Amino acid sequence: MAKQTRVAVIGAGISGLVAIKEALAAGFEVVGFDARPEVGGAWAYQDCALDAQPNAVWSSMYQGTMLNSCRDTSSFSDFPFDPARYPDYFKHTLMLRYLNEYADHFGLRTHIRLRTTVLECVPQEDGTWAVRTQEEGVSEPSTAIFDAVFACSGHLSSPMVPDFPGLKDFQGQFLHSHCYRSPAPFEGKKVAIIGFGSSAVDIACEIAPQAKELHLITRRGGWVLPRYILGKPTEALDNRATQLWVPSKLSQWLQTKLLNIVDIPSPPSLKPSHRLLEQSPTLRGDFKEKVATGLITIQRATVSSFTPTGLSLTSTLPRPTTDTPLPTTLDVDVIIAATGYNLTLPYLPPSTLSSPSTPPDAVDLYKLLLPAHHKNLFLLGFAETIGPLPPAAEAQARHAVALLAGRIPTPSQDEITRGIEAFHAHQAKEFVHSPRHALVTHMIEYTDGLLEPIGAAPTFGRLLGRVFTSGRPWRALKVLNAVWFGIPASAQWRLVGDGSGVELAEETVLRIAKGKGELSKGEKKALGLV
Repeated sequence: MAKQTRVAVIGAGISGLVAIKEALAAGFEVVGFDARPEVGGAWAYQDCALDAQPNAVWSSMYQGTMLNSCRDTSSFSDFPFDPARYPDYFKHTLMLRYLNEYADHFGLRTHIRLRTTVLECVPQEDGTWAVRTQEEGVSEPSTAIFDAVFACSGHLSSPMVPDFPGLKDFQGQFLHSHCYRSPAPFEGKKVAIIGFGSSAVDIACEIAPQAKELHLITRRGGWVLPRYILGKPTEALDNRATQLWVPSKLSQWLQTKLLNIVDIPSPPSLKPSHRLLEQSPTLRGDFKEKVATGLITIQRATVSSFTPTGLSLTSTLPRPTTDTPLPTTLDVDVIIAATGYNLTLPYLPPSTLSSPSTPPDAVDLYKLLLPAHHKNLFLLGFAETIGPLPPAAEAQARHAVALLAGRIPTPSQDEITRGIEAFHAHQAKEFVHSPRHALVTHMIEYTDGLLEPIGAAPTFGRLLGRVFTSGRPWRALKVLNAVWFGIPASAQWRLVGDGSGVELAEETVLRIAKGKGELSKGEKKALGLV
């Protein structure tokens, strides 16, 4: 009898839960570890004092956190959101509820050891891994041997604070956005936020109505999209056909033209020089309104230094504008650094992510999943997809499990090296060059690439073939139309191939295409809810 593959999964958030589920489905013995007291990863809210040490806080959730992707694209492929219980976009509390429901539905809790920190994972000569852990309340750490390790701890736990000159001289309040929870402490204060990612924009919109002044400092500007365009979630305009059939530059040009028609124009100080999808866009419907009404002031600049009373700025405006001239100094009471996170995995070997030959602001991950020199170590959830994380993390888990199970061949070292080099070249061509974009990728193209080896990418040819082979040609044709020309529902990746669940997937895709307000009878039956 063959020895059962033993897998360690580090983290019990989105990526960890789906990794455990897929590994169990393959018949592996699975042990999940998480230092937190509950499942959900970063989605489990943790209260935090403004002056807390950021590295001691494991959750980055603030009270107003909303999903940046819509309900119908953000579920796992075989566990759809019920629109009767989840709106188009929703708060972090509902996402945490969904993850708990997912864990219960697939019986994952008994395989997870909470309040257990992974101290290190050491590769052994026989190819296995020695995983050393420390359980809360236990005096001594313990070590266990595993055939493979799935690192699913994410990259939202080590806040990055640049080494700003003069930071120690600032006499006001300084914090990283990781420790922000609500706008109440900033009422009546002059606030500056450094950065222009999703957190920076969200926090600016929350604080601005209560603050005396709110300045948002951005080096290169950026795109902020409304959550709805022409009455539909924004993702509906970027479907499979537009992503895979229309040339990228043309698609982005058309989307930008539409955005300029239906949305408030961006002030010159906000307009970036890069195209729409050359960096991760942010969704926030009220942001441009707050800029236009003066609640938020955009400072297109870099921070030269901190001063005792604020900041010294250097303009990065590409050309003269009609905007209010940029001040060289900014006096404020509070400075919030929304400057992102370090990609740190202290429990893994130092060479996991890069080598001396790795280009700046890049990582050595084959398919953004497999390190260059470890073929039984998988990093799930680190890819920064332009789109929701769950479908991509699930595809990573399915690909990794297929590799371990021998259903697809393990890539050679030469394949891995060439794949990493090709990815570096692709990133340099497609995206803004910065640490934030080292892991950025387009969701549909990336997810298809992971699932194509197991036949699970819903290509036009495969779905067209089902029109003639399924025995239900009209239904298959409607599925084809919904997948390729409708909102990119995650259920599309369960329609064909290894691990497919056609009955549930078809019901979900067609229900979403019809805009129904609750799960269909077929979905409820497939999920065991009736």
